[in-house]
Amino acid sequence: MPSAPHIRRAEPRDASALAELFGDEAMLPFTTVAPYSGLAHWEKRLAEYADAACLPLVAFDGDALTGILLLRAYPNHIRRKHCSTIDLLAVRSDYRRKGVGRALMDAAIAACDHWLQMRRIEVLVDAQSVALKRYYASFGFAEEGVERAHMLHAGRYVDGTVMSRINAQMMPAPASPPLPSPKRRPKAAPLKITVRPATEDDAEAFAKVFSDRSASNGTLQHPYTSTEVWRTRLAGNVSTRQVVLAAVVNGRVVGNAGIHAVSENPRKKHVASLGISIAAPYQGRGVGRALMNACLDFADHWANYARVELTVHADNTRAIKLYESLGFQLEGRLRDFSFREGGYVDALFMGRLTPALIAALR
Repeated sequence: MPSAPHIRRAEPRDASALAELFGDEAMLPFTTVAPYSGLAHWEKRLAEYADAACLPLVAFDGDALTGILLLRAYPNHIRRKHCSTIDLLAVRSDYRRKGVGRALMDAAIAACDHWLQMRRIEVLVDAQSVALKRYYASFGFAEEGVERAHMLHAGRYVDGTVMSRINAQMMPAPASPPLPSPKRRPKAAPLKITVRPATEDDAEAFAKVFSDRSASNGTLQHPYTSTEVWRTRLAGNVSTRQVVLAAVVNGRVVGNAGIHAVSENPRKKHVASLGISIAAPYQGRGVGRALMNACLDFADHWANYARVELTVHADNTRAIKLYESLGFQLEGRLRDFSFREGGYVDALFMGRLTPALIAALR
């Protein structure tokens, strides 16, 4: 009977052992790691979990590293600070079915429940793996939906099942009050909408859009973000893999949207996420569609993103109808996804695949 593994927080010095561990091809079918990920990759990756709210755990048998669990939190995302995601759980091939994975999971869940105040823990697993879904279900995780073609695995695109564990005792709060039903607007003259790349000079306008509670309620932003915060964010949006757009009416920025790569992982470089917000007086007047069309033009015709995904609060009926009209399909429902107006609110996750990717999946 093997001895119980020694579990501790991962440290920078573990990067070389992890690079060696994942040099074994037998590790790849059970993870999202790219092959031949070397020392520099692991040094950079461990640094991403340096915040105390994150939990990079490693398991050892003596001096031998036998497993790893990476749990990512959202300490800088105020409306999701009750959430965390298991990005990676992997056990060395000759130590599987010996309790290493369960010891890592038990340690992570205990930390979330007893010290870190994590209400929601989520994980994405191979949708075809009944065994993996049963494994996570044994820890209290429930299935919430399926992300289609979320990753390339051994030469084919595979679906991922989203699962979550909710501890309702952590950070207790009521359900969020529902969004008010959209009001019918009197017919107005069509707007002349210009969509252009956003710049640092738009920071004040972005802050003003989100200062409207209606705009913040429909997103993961909040109405008290300063102009300087937006200036910093916009200054950082310089990657050629993403685009941030502003919608202008009569010289005024009235909405914004962006397309971003979901990950630096080469196995997910076909996937992008989309976010959008419109100032309340301009909602339902074509601004959102103009921004969405521009984002999807970038994704389809220039950036070669085959899957575009988004989340939307489950009661945001106007936005859901817009997304469905543009080819997005409902893939699942995320429980207690964000905190809004004093309570928790679920979100739907939706995805849009290009016809070429759909054909490749057949």
